Amino acid sequence: MADATIPVANFAALPEGQFEPLRDVMCRQISMERALAWFFSSQPPLAPEDLVPQDEFSYDLLVPYPGGLYLSYDTS
Repeated sequence: MADATIPVANFAALPEGQFEPLRDVMCRQISMERALAWFFSSQPPLAPEDLVPQDEFSYDLLVPYPGGLYLSYDTS
């Protein structure tokens, strides 16, 4: 059985050469545990900046990324 993946959207309209490495990593982050492990193993480490409530069950986790970008994780 192949590893599960999640869809990753390019809302920043990054060129494919910049987006592809992010998509390749993020599509395998099927849990916050995997995402956090990647944040802290990155050089320099990434750190969540904000947790924005969407409703009583869902949140968006915002993570600053080099180059003035933010990664947004939809969590519930």
